[in-house]
Amino acid sequence: MTDRKRIVRWLLCAVVSLLCGGAAWAQNSTSTLVFDTCEWDFGTFREEEGKVSHTFTFTNTGRYPVVIEQVKADCGCMAVNYDRAPVRPGGTGTIEVVFDPDRFAGRFTKGVTVFSDGGRNRNLLKVTGTVIGRPLTVEERYPFPLAEGVRAEAMHEAFGYVENGTVRSMAFGLVNTGRKAVTLSFVPVGGTGRLQVAAPQRLAPGQEAMVTLTYDLRGGEPLYGMLSDRVAVTIDGRRSELPVTTNAIGIEPAAEMTAVCEVTPVSHFFGIVEAGSDCTVEVRIANRGRGPMHIRGLQVRRGTTATLTDGTVVEAGRSVRVTVTLHVSEEAYGRVAGGLSFVVNDPARPFREIRLTAETD
Repeated sequence: MTDRKRIVRWLLCAVVSLLCGGAAWAQNSTSTLVFDTCEWDFGTFREEEGKVSHTFTFTNTGRYPVVIEQVKADCGCMAVNYDRAPVRPGGTGTIEVVFDPDRFAGRFTKGVTVFSDGGRNRNLLKVTGTVIGRPLTVEERYPFPLAEGVRAEAMHEAFGYVENGTVRSMAFGLVNTGRKAVTLSFVPVGGTGRLQVAAPQRLAPGQEAMVTLTYDLRGGEPLYGMLSDRVAVTIDGRRSELPVTTNAIGIEPAAEMTAVCEVTPVSHFFGIVEAGSDCTVEVRIANRGRGPMHIRGLQVRRGTTATLTDGTVVEAGRSVRVTVTLHVSEEAYGRVAGGLSFVVNDPARPFREIRLTAETD
């Protein structure tokens, strides 16, 4: 190839890349496939109008036939259609991208990657648009039927991290789809004893209301590690078969987060082992922070034992070695899993897990 041809080809690729929306969506400069455009905006459309599609057209600017080997969409909401036949030099081909707006609302940006030449070359395509979501039905907004026509927006709330000494709340909605007013009762059963529920005692026909769940970790003994609670729901004296469940991870107050925890290894596979055997690995837990590291809320999975104890303190710059054993039962078959979890006063990652796995014949 002459220098002049190289310059022309480079300029062509550069211009096309700019037209396709910049470096993030530019086509691979080594690809011989040049698309008329790499980006398409569907504009604004309604969800109930259904699927929308656009066909991208490309030209093979190389000296040899090219086969589109694979086209990958980065979302299950998209489908692609393309011809697997070779595209001769100077020939053109198409790739159709279909976007399904079902249960989608708002602005979207989705990508499609086109692979050719044994996967060495790729072109990146982008589709954008804005979906106006259809009005949801009552059943869609409140998918969980409780009793007597009362439906709930959710039956589980995941609080994530909750610092000891603080309060954190989450809420979900209720609606009465029945023809008469009902009385309500939400009572925590078992669990930590630190979950509070605020809910209406009565719900009129068609009325919507909120139920607020609160973990109050002020006062009392601190709670560390995985927390879980259940709330029994009773409507007009009839107890719902579906309880409300919650989980959270109790951690140190922010002011005490002075450690940096390093766990090696965080997982270990023992390979194929015999049923009835014990598999042991040594784990190193180091503190790279500026203050003492507290290991709290230790929870060991069934079939696992460890020399680590709850309340262990690792001083700054020090480490401890822990022996963790996976006990494979005589009845075990296939994959066996175990491990342990704990929380530390590491602000970046307070919750830690050590996972053990093995296979039996």
